[in-house]
Amino acid sequence: MHSLRRSRALTVTISGLLALSGAGALSGCAQLESSEKGSARSSEEAARSEEAAQSKEEAAEVAKNREELSLIESGKREEEAEETAKTTEAKAKARAKKREKDAEQAVKKKQREAAAKRQAEAKSKTQTTTTKTAPSQTVTVKKKTPAHTRSQETISAPSTPVGE
Repeated sequence: MHSLRRSRALTVTISGLLALSGAGALSGCAQLESSEKGSARSSEEAARSEEAAQSKEEAAEVAKNREELSLIESGKREEEAEETAKTTEAKAKARAKKREKDAEQAVKKKQREAAAKRQAEAKSKTQTTTTKTAPSQTVTVKKKTPAHTRSQETISAPSTPVGE
């Protein structure tokens, strides 16, 4: 009996310990479940905050890239504007040079025409007149005539018969 009592006491003790350990385990599991739920929530919040931080970083990077692109494009537009201005200036200089050259040629042409006109007038003022004094003698006399009379004048002496 003694051994029966002992075995029963041992069974009750073990059952009690198991019940206590089961209850402790269950309460520990409950705590684990609630802490797992809390840690799951905190890990979800951490993931969300990490995603938000990453999104902010990406947005900042995109904004930085846009600004850099804008600076590059404005630099290119400025270079193109300078190149266009240089081209326009070069064309304007070329046109001015051509006009100047044409004007010089026109002045030279007018000077040549004026010189030719003066020479023609000088020739027409000094005309050659031929006079006959005797049938065998001819005398050439240069005579200045007015500008309005431009034909050559020939003066002949009355013809006299040679044998008389």
